Amino acid sequence: MISSQELYDKVDKLRRERGLTQNKLSDLAGISHGTLNSWRSRGTMPKLEVIEGLCDALEVSPTYLLFGNDFENLSDEEVELLNLWKNISSDKRKAILPLLRTLSV
Repeated sequence: MISSQELYDKVDKLRRERGLTQNKLSDLAGISHGTLNSWRSRGTMPKLEVIEGLCDALEVSPTYLLFGNDFENLSDEEVELLNLWKNISSDKRKAILPLLRTLSV
């Protein structure tokens, strides 16, 4: 999983590639400039709504932003897994991740 700093760096790189200032990105994403700064300074992951707004502003999919892939490149099983993951509570995700990590070795 991507860390909050890696995600911030990726958003910042995409922002610069598109010639956007931080203020313009914030406006396009529908978030405050302070949201971007606090996310970076606190090292916390942004909420899904913030990620979706950033993706709209940067014209990329959430999958690309978070995983470096677009849905076109994902198998049906990968898409299903991501859709199932969205509906799992935070506590259950914490329980599942160690198992997935063990299985991926």
